[in-house]
Amino acid sequence: MALVSSTKLTSQNIKAINIESKALKENRDVLIRLPDDYSENVLKSYPVLITLNDKDNFYWASSIVDIQASRYGVEDMIVVGLPHAGNYSDDNFPFKEDAGLELNPQAQKYSEFIREEALTYIEDNYRTNNGRFIIGHSLSGLFVLQLFLQHPESFSSYIVLSPSVHYAPQLSTALSDFLAKNKKLPNQLFISLGEMEHSLIKTEFKVLSQAFEKHAPRGLNWKVTYLDNTDHLLSAYKGTYDGLAWIYKDWYINESKMLKFNKDNYIAHYKSFEQKLGYNIKPRKNHLLGFSWFAEEKLKNKEAAIEAIKTAIYFYPKSGELKNRLTELEK
Repeated sequence: MALVSSTKLTSQNIKAINIESKALKENRDVLIRLPDDYSENVLKSYPVLITLNDKDNFYWASSIVDIQASRYGVEDMIVVGLPHAGNYSDDNFPFKEDAGLELNPQAQKYSEFIREEALTYIEDNYRTNNGRFIIGHSLSGLFVLQLFLQHPESFSSYIVLSPSVHYAPQLSTALSDFLAKNKKLPNQLFISLGEMEHSLIKTEFKVLSQAFEKHAPRGLNWKVTYLDNTDHLLSAYKGTYDGLAWIYKDWYINESKMLKFNKDNYIAHYKSFEQKLGYNIKPRKNHLLGFSWFAEEKLKNKEAAIEAIKTAIYFYPKSGELKNRLTELEK
């Protein structure tokens, strides 16, 4: 694999490169969106989010990550776009025949390109932290689901949006068999369908949902859902937002839990969360600090305020602000 070209796009933190793929025996474009603070915050590493389909999916995902990260809904991440090169169906349809289980050789090569070439290049050349996410929509939703069945260890989180299961109903059978045989799957899997989509895809999507309901192992964190007021095309946008929000929901702890948590409870919560994501993650300092003020001043619960600050100091031991806050609370 070799980098053969690199060009800047309009945004300062987005660029395009071209990778020579040994698996595909051709060059493929790769789009990369870096976090705004990537150059300044040189000690920080980031999770990687891979998007498939067209360039639009990459730009949508980059915009969604911009918004969610700026509002502390998700951690900022390196977004990687792998736009199709004119053979979208060949790359993404998992099976060689419409009704059979024999795998499509081209899709297998595309899988190798993603896992062993594109992802390897990003992790070798950018500051990453082992957090791996992948999104596929429509036919590439089928591809991402098949990728999960074959290589669940490759990504911690899989987001499957409006998978075209009416073209490959055999995938639900393969999924049932896979889930029944694999009782230890630590992944997160978000699958959604637009509520306004046609009846054929809805019928097969229901079968897919039933496979999870009947066979999903206890350790697998999964969600199969419908997107209100959404059709097939818009599900790529709304599903990306909802999928990332669902994956990161445990980064925020609600008030009722925080009133009961001590430092050990907080630590256990975030350790469990980072195991799901596949990389080290800390709570947001301002989330714990803000709650401590709220608990003390509005809820008159100084004990909860103290436990939140003790937790924050555990994760941010060099913060003078947090130490001063604890001193004030313990007077």
